[in-house]
Order: sequence, then structure tokens, then C-alpha cells
Amino acid sequence: MFFLKKLKAGALQYTIFVSVLILLLVSAFIALTYLQQKLRVKASFFQETVHESTMGFDYVTKHEIPYQEELELNFNDEIESKVILTKKHWGIFDVVTSKSTVKNEFFQKVCLTGGFISKKEALYLKENNKPLVLVGNTEIRGNTALPKQGVKRGNIAGNSYYGSQLIYGSTRLSNSQLPVIANKEFIKQLNNKILSSDNINYFELEENLRKAQSFDELTLLNQSNENINLQFVHLTGNVIIWSTTKITVSKSANLKDVILIAPKIEIKDNFIGNFQAFATEEISIGKQCSLEYPTALTVIEKVAPIVNSEQESTILNTELQTQNQIKIDSDTTVKGIVTYLSESRQSNYKPQILLEENAVIVGEVYCERNFELKGTVNGMVYTDSFIATQFGSVYINHIFNGRIIANELPEQYCGLQLPKTKMNIAKWLY
Repeated sequence: MFFLKKLKAGALQYTIFVSVLILLLVSAFIALTYLQQKLRVKASFFQETVHESTMGFDYVTKHEIPYQEELELNFNDEIESKVILTKKHWGIFDVVTSKSTVKNEFFQKVCLTGGFISKKEALYLKENNKPLVLVGNTEIRGNTALPKQGVKRGNIAGNSYYGSQLIYGSTRLSNSQLPVIANKEFIKQLNNKILSSDNINYFELEENLRKAQSFDELTLLNQSNENINLQFVHLTGNVIIWSTTKITVSKSANLKDVILIAPKIEIKDNFIGNFQAFATEEISIGKQCSLEYPTALTVIEKVAPIVNSEQESTILNTELQTQNQIKIDSDTTVKGIVTYLSESRQSNYKPQILLEENAVIVGEVYCERNFELKGTVNGMVYTDSFIATQFGSVYINHIFNGRIIANELPEQYCGLQLPKTKMNIAKWLY
């Protein structure tokens, strides 16, 4: 009978081999299907963490959140998730971190935030009981807020106003005060705030140094009582350089997103980079520099307290002799914020912000004293007064050959935190 027939061993081995092979293939298919399902779920959770982290930033643009505190939010009750928002000062701007967790997945985004306004005005000139006088090839394009005396044509050394109309835009009345910067008090106390912080690590400067510090880590600080010369160094991110005398930056230095603090700060010709600079006396930017967005240049003028009339006269004379100033030399471009803050209310006849011919600011100028505009501001200007020093004379509230063009400012620009602005993302960080 056929079932009594002997089978060859080779046929049995072949049968077993095929069976094992089929088993392995089926097992691999099952494992692959399980892995794909697991990866699909994992990818879905990770995608959700990214989405919720982005929702955290959307929340920041619509709600005020406290500084130096963690705010926990839950945008999805159906899954185990949470978003933690934190905000801290970084010079004029803020750093906001959104950390999202869904199940075991984690995602984090960090950004620099500033004030955003959709309807940008070209000029806000404080009510100072003087008209704005335009001379030469001056051009103002955009809506303006002016004193009740308005705007008129002027003449300097035979040069009259050559424009076809005075303001290429609508005008309204300004107030006796400039719009208040929301974080002004923090900016004025920046030195003390840094010293009182626990989130600081000190480091030493040396030639050819390369430092890149994430904004999710402790701030790196170099502090010196001597002049600091930054050359042949690469400094990026969460880094502060602080001198009690002066900081000089050469064109060989590579700076990105760092903060510089000193009474005097000098940027040499042909420098390229971006930073925030805070001085109490002067900031000078050389020729043919390119300061990229988001740069911020700020002088915070300090005035000694007055105890008697004789001391008041001495302080006034000292103020007139001291050149507290932000000077931006010719053929230089600054993309960001230029700010002069002053505690003094004494009149003077010198420019506290001087923008030379062929120099360009793309962003905002905020000046609590006198602004001499010889170059171009593609953006917005807030100032107590203009001044023009021409042919040996000083002209109050005059603009000679200066230009303010509001519609040349990029629509997404974020800068100063003013009353009508809302928080928005200026730059993604690392």
C-alpha cells in the first residue's frame, strides 16, 4: 500500500525547511505590521506634540503670560498631553519656550518675541509746541501723529523743501508723551537683573573662541572691569558680554543674538552680524556695517540727582558737553530697533540719535530726546524732537534731506512692545 512506502530523508528535510521558512515569513510579516502600527501611533503622537507646541505660541500671541514662571495648558482632553509655556526677558525682546508632551513623546520650540502692529505709522512726534519743519529732499510716507502746530516747509542756507506735498499720508494729533515701552523699567535695570539671576555661568574670552549656547541652557556671562576687544571670536545665542568701561567689536568678530553691555560700545567698519547693545553713554556704528535683524541698539542716559541750583547748573553744563549718543555712520544698514531712553528733561541742542547720510534703519527709532535724520528709516519713528545741525547752526524740529518710509518695513516685523502692539514671533531660536 502507498502509505507503507518509505519516504526519502531529503524530502522530509525539504518539507521541514519550507515549513520553517513559511513560519519565519509569517512571523516577520506580523512583526513588521506591528512595528508599522507602533511607528504610526508614535508618529501620530509626535505630530500632535508639534501641533500642541505651536498652539502654545498661538496662546502667547493672544494672552499675557507671567515672566519666569511655568504656565501649564491642556489643549486636548482626549489624550494624555500637556504644554508648558515659559517666558523670560532677553534685552528688549522676550524669549518664549513651548514644551509639549503627548504620552511619551516630547517636543520643544523656542522663539524670540516682540511687539507686532498691523497698522504701522511712519512718525509719532511728541507734542512739543513746535511745528515739524521739512527742508531739502525730505520725504515722509505713511500716517503720522504730529503736534497741533502741524508741519510746514522750511529753508536752510538757501535750501527749501522740494517735495510736492508735505506728508504722503494722513495726520492726527500727538500727545505730550511718547507711547510707553511695556518693558522699559526692565531695560533700565538690566544690569541689576542680570546680577540677581541664578541662571548664569561665567566664562573667559580668548582669541579664536567659539561659543554657541542654547536658550534652553544657562546664560553664559563674561564680565570685566577693563575694556573688552572682540575680535576673531564666534559667539552665538544665550551669551552676554559685559564691560564696566568699553566694548569694541571688530569686523573679524562673528556675533549672533548675543547681548553687549557697557558704558561705551564701538562697532568698527564693515562688521556683519546681529546683537543687542545696551550702553549708558554712547554707541557708535562704523561705516559699511550690516547689522542684521533682530538687532537692538539702546542708550539709557543716566542723570545724577540734583540737590541744589548750583549743582543743577553744573549738571546742565556737563550734559551739554557730554556726547551721549547713538551714531550710525554712512553706508551702514541696521535692521531692528534703535532706542534712546533718558531720565533728563533738560533742553539741549545736540542729537542723541544721529543717522548719517546713506545710512538706513529698517525697523524702529524710539528717541526720548533729539533725533537727527540725514539718512533713511524704512519703518517707524517715535521721537521727542528732531534736530538739524547744518552750516554751523542748529535747527530745532527740522528734518533736512531725511526720509521715513513706513511701507518699506516688512509686514511680519516685530519690535518694541508698545500699547497698540501684540506679542508675536520675531525669530525662531535654538
